[in-house]
Amino acid sequence: MESESPAFRRVSFELKAGRMAGLAWGDASRPPDILFLHATGFNARAYSTLLGPLGERFHVLAVDMRGHGQTLLPAHTFGYGSWNRHRDDIIELIDGHIRAPMTLAGHSMGATVSLLVAGKRPDLARGVALIDPVIASSSTYGFAQLPGAPIWWSIMFPIARGASRRRSTFPSKEAAIEALTGRGVFKSFKPEQIADYVGDGFRETSDGVKLTCTPAYEARTFSAQRHDPWRALPKAPAPLVILRAGVRSTTPPSAAARIAEIRPDARIATVDGASHMLPMERPDRARAAIETAALMANPTYRDLV
Repeated sequence: MESESPAFRRVSFELKAGRMAGLAWGDASRPPDILFLHATGFNARAYSTLLGPLGERFHVLAVDMRGHGQTLLPAHTFGYGSWNRHRDDIIELIDGHIRAPMTLAGHSMGATVSLLVAGKRPDLARGVALIDPVIASSSTYGFAQLPGAPIWWSIMFPIARGASRRRSTFPSKEAAIEALTGRGVFKSFKPEQIADYVGDGFRETSDGVKLTCTPAYEARTFSAQRHDPWRALPKAPAPLVILRAGVRSTTPPSAAARIAEIRPDARIATVDGASHMLPMERPDRARAAIETAALMANPTYRDLV
């Protein structure tokens, strides 16, 4: 089953440890205006319905982070304790291949990684657009520093336990699409969105297809919380646009209130009725948030608003 999402270009980048894969939309004759990062367990192509229309106005790049999609960087679980691993990969990507600042955007883990990049290297960001970022309390990140915390969380954290038990193989991509439709986080996905996810989320094997993000790696990603978005927050360059889910957001009200105190310039909005999968449920709202950040940061496009 082929995706009906807007056309994309496949791109790849050689990093020190291996190849990072990605997709691009828009005018390739200039550096990317927007870099988008996906959620845990997902991939760049899963967001085609969100990102494709942005290519009419911007040059958009979305990459598969380590351990996900078509990227071939080593994805070991041993020693994997924080999303700083992904932050550093993205910094290497921008420094080595793009060499220009851009609007950093992402969903869930990808949003948090975007913030971590902007906090460590503000010179690489023209603002950030965060779609339901994962931002917990400071005490949670403090607990994550304790010896053995990532391993303990991988066993006790319900979402990590669930990820570790995911079915990883199917006879075909069509079988995977059929099995995922209407279930779990995919309940609210349109058929083309599931097809996009499966398209780059599974790899052909001798007897069928297999998840590119293994259940063990996905579980460990959920548990790898030894990073600190609160430290990055004051350093990230404006504009700062945050879009929260109205239902069980990973940016809880307490976190949103604290963000507003630390960054009174932040534009924070909530999409009532949308779940954490709001980029798929309400791509119009997510797209508007990313577009707002990009337009506010780049005067070249302000006359297009």
